[in-house]
Amino acid sequence: MKYLYLFVCLLFTVTSFSQDNSTTKTEVTEASNEVPFQVIEKVPIYSGCDENMGNQALKECMGSQIATLVNKHFNTKLAQSLKLSPGKHRISVQFKVDKEGNVVGVRAKAPHPTLEKEAIRVTKLIPQLDKPGYQKGKPVIVPYGFPISFIVDDGPKASTTSSPEEKTNKIDSYPIYRSCSENLDYQGTKICTKEKIIDFIKLGFNYELADKLFPLDKSTQFLVEFTIDEKGKTKNITAKAHKKEIAAEAIKLVKRLPKMKKPGYLNGEPVPVPFRILMTIYF
Repeated sequence: MKYLYLFVCLLFTVTSFSQDNSTTKTEVTEASNEVPFQVIEKVPIYSGCDENMGNQALKECMGSQIATLVNKHFNTKLAQSLKLSPGKHRISVQFKVDKEGNVVGVRAKAPHPTLEKEAIRVTKLIPQLDKPGYQKGKPVIVPYGFPISFIVDDGPKASTTSSPEEKTNKIDSYPIYRSCSENLDYQGTKICTKEKIIDFIKLGFNYELADKLFPLDKSTQFLVEFTIDEKGKTKNITAKAHKKEIAAEAIKLVKRLPKMKKPGYLNGEPVPVPFRILMTIYF
């Protein structure tokens, strides 16, 4: 069975699939009243982002929110039905934020029409933004683009092996990170523990390494998988990334995770709990 792992990141400079050479990517087109995302004076405000943050922070927040939405809703099981070849694939997605903050004109290019439809479907789930983009004090249309890069691999050979999600769903209580409250319900504990793990990785990540490896990019992504064992300790760590150095950095940081306050439990007994976390790092 094949598995598809998504890597979503932000592109600041994409304005169209086929750009007219007579217009530079930073030029404001008076006729269309469009301003490229990378030079907009006040970027659109994605729901959940603090409008008091600086422009760069708002750009990163919007990219992170979109990545989270796509990772959550994109149907990764498509890899099984489309018989995609193992390896890296890419979907290019574009849309515009209009003067009211609506997402319009969604388009996509992908290796298969079904993937294009899925990318468009998921992108259309983006809610109306709290505020549109502003240039010289006036609302303007802002083109926005991002790639969905994904890796298809052959997965485990044994068809009886459960996925990490299937195993996790069978536990009664989720591992508790040391700074999370023990009074949270299952879903609350799951959210808190994952958020704390992500924060730990972001805090210790070597951003200079990422900047050196990807001098033309603003972000990179990696998928890290590991298990919290019966004692609340981390083991069986693996990572997938576009560069082996990034995967090694992710593994190094996960190894440093503190022991959980409590492990996962099933029927009153501690059990190992698998984790799969896809992260986007901005630098």
